[in-house]
Amino acid sequence: MSRPAGEKRPRRPRPGRDPLPDLTPYTGCPADDEIGLAPLAVGWLQRGQEYPQGRPPAGFATALLPFCLDAYRVCPLPSPQPCPLCQQAVPVINHHGQPATLGSGELRVIGEEEIYAAPTLLYHYVTAHHYLPPEEFVAAVLSGPPAGSAEHRALIRTLQSYR
Repeated sequence: MSRPAGEKRPRRPRPGRDPLPDLTPYTGCPADDEIGLAPLAVGWLQRGQEYPQGRPPAGFATALLPFCLDAYRVCPLPSPQPCPLCQQAVPVINHHGQPATLGSGELRVIGEEEIYAAPTLLYHYVTAHHYLPPEEFVAAVLSGPPAGSAEHRALIRTLQSYR
């Protein structure tokens, strides 16, 4: 998808500096544009911002973590960013022998009708700061194509090819 001449690409949200309301169009990753994808934003939080808090359904955090694995990361950052909420570096998580470097890029989740874009720090926000993502995103993580499924891998491979 090309942009009209002279139209600048919106700047990528910077974790900790640019809040982006949940379920608004996400335009921060050039690869999405390249393949005509229009994902919805989830979890672009910043220090001092109010955000929904609560307890997600059982199994949500466990189902979310595989989406954060380095193998499925898109739009990587040059180096991992600290959590903007607690301003702490988040340690790499080993999930069944695969690393999840939180704060190092973005993840994608395929829902029933939408695709969602979130920072890989989302897992930390949920588990450490009790961030409660929108219900439709939670449903997509729990009921949609799991991380690593053929459908998810195809989307990620396509996005990663535009680095």
